[in-house]
Amino acid sequence: MSKKQTYFYILAAGIITIAAGYLMPVPAITGAFRTISKMVANPLVFGPAAVCAFIFMGNSRYWLINLACALIASLAVQYFIIGHGAGIYTILYRALAFLVVVYFLNLLKVILNK
Repeated sequence: MSKKQTYFYILAAGIITIAAGYLMPVPAITGAFRTISKMVANPLVFGPAAVCAFIFMGNSRYWLINLACALIASLAVQYFIIGHGAGIYTILYRALAFLVVVYFLNLLKVILNK
């Protein structure tokens, strides 16, 4: 299976999960989607995610490094910029928003390279 197919399968699974969350009202899915979509538009998430996505582009452990960067960036934003602690869900949603940005930038790279 090619990298392009893998990325599209992951995208399809995400879209199906979000659509199912809205069709069968599942507040956990819809609430998480709304929160993550707001965080993706935040420059405090988008900027570091774009930088990390391009810095570690050729690394063999790309997703593991970006996962670590996502957790570190979400903790740094929460404690140093926002200025107070948060729950585990807020930190994990911000890290997931970080990974969503990295995923879409990689999807764009894969589409444009072929």
